[in-house]
Amino acid sequence: MPSERLVAENTKRRKIFQAALFSLTLGMLVYFCVSGNNLAVLIQSLPNISFFWMLCAAASVFLNWMMDSLIIHTLIFHTSGGRYGFGSAFRVTMVGQYFNSITPYALAGQPMQFLALTGQGISTGVAVSTLVKKFLTYQTSLTVYSLLVILVKYQFFQSRIQGFMALAFVGFLYQAAVVVALVLFSYSPGFTTKLIRGAVWVLTRVHLVKKPQETREKVKGQLEFFLENNRALQGKRSLGVKIYGFTVIQLTALFLVPFFIYKAFHNPGAPVIDMISAQSFVTMISGYTPLPGAAGAAEGSFLVIFQMFFAPGIIQQAMLLWRLLAYYSCIVVGAFFAVPERRRAGMKAARAADAAEQPAPEAGQAANSGGIKHE
Repeated sequence: MPSERLVAENTKRRKIFQAALFSLTLGMLVYFCVSGNNLAVLIQSLPNISFFWMLCAAASVFLNWMMDSLIIHTLIFHTSGGRYGFGSAFRVTMVGQYFNSITPYALAGQPMQFLALTGQGISTGVAVSTLVKKFLTYQTSLTVYSLLVILVKYQFFQSRIQGFMALAFVGFLYQAAVVVALVLFSYSPGFTTKLIRGAVWVLTRVHLVKKPQETREKVKGQLEFFLENNRALQGKRSLGVKIYGFTVIQLTALFLVPFFIYKAFHNPGAPVIDMISAQSFVTMISGYTPLPGAAGAAEGSFLVIFQMFFAPGIIQQAMLLWRLLAYYSCIVVGAFFAVPERRRAGMKAARAADAAEQPAPEAGQAANSGGIKHE
C-alpha cells in the first residue's frame, strides 16, 4: 500500500540521517582528541583537578540547558493554554544546541528547532513566534550583559591586555546589530513582509518554490499569526520579566564554567565577577567567527583573556576542559535528540483527512487547529 511504502521510506530516511549524525559526532570527537594531542593533555590533568569543582562546572552547563528549556516551555505553555510538556521543550533545546555547535554562525540551530517544534504538533506561527522571541531575548540580554561588563571592567582588562577592547567593541557591535535586525523583524510588519517577499522571490528563481503566489499567501497568514502572538506576549509584562530573568540565569551559568575550572585546579581566591566578565568577552569576540563552534577564535580568545588567571602550565588544560564541557558536551548529548521525532501530530492530521468524507469534517479540523499536542 502507498501509506506503508511512505512509512518505510520515512523510516529509511530517519536511519540514514541518524547514521550521518552519529558519524559527524564521532568524527568531531576524534578530531578533538587527536588535534594538538588534546586527549593526552586532558589525561595528564586528571590527577591534579578537584572533581567537586568539575562537577560544579558540569552542573553549570546543565543549568544553562535547563534554563533554555524553561524559556521554550514557558513561551509555548502560555500560548497553548498549558498544553506543552517540559520534556518536549528540553528536546527542542538539545536539537538547537547540537545544530548550533556543528554549523557556521550556528545557522542550523533555529531552523532545526522549528522542525522539532512543528514535529511535536506546534503550529508554524507559534513556533516562529517562540523562537524569534527567545532569540531576541537572548541577544538583548547578551548585549546588555556585555555593555555592563565593558562599562564596569574596561580599565581592568585594558590594563592587562593590549588592544583587547578593539576586539570586544567589534563583538559588541555585532551583537547589537543582531538585536536591531530582530526588533525590526518582530515589530515592523512592513519590513518583515518585504523580507519574506524577497526570500520567496529568491527561492522561486532557484526553482525551490513552484507556486510563489500560493506560498506568499501561506506565509502572509503565518506572519499575521506570528505578529498576533508577539502582541499577546507584549501585553504580559510578568511573562517578559520571567523570560529575561531565565535568560540572565542561563548566561551567568554558562559564564561561570571557567571559574569552576579555575577552582578545580586548586587556585586561590574567588575572582568570580572578573571571570564571568572575561567569559562574556570571549563570547562576544568568538560570536562573529564563521566557523562551527567559533573554532579557533573561541580557543584563542580564551587563552589570551584567561592567561591573567591561570598559570602558564595549566591554561592549555583549562581551555580544553572548558571546550569539552561548554561545547563538545552539546554535541555529544544533543546527538541523542537530533534525529527528528515521528510526526505524531502529522499522523493525526492524516487520519483527519482520511475521515473528511464523513459528516462534520469541520469538527475534526477544529480539533487540530491549535496545533499543540497533549502530554
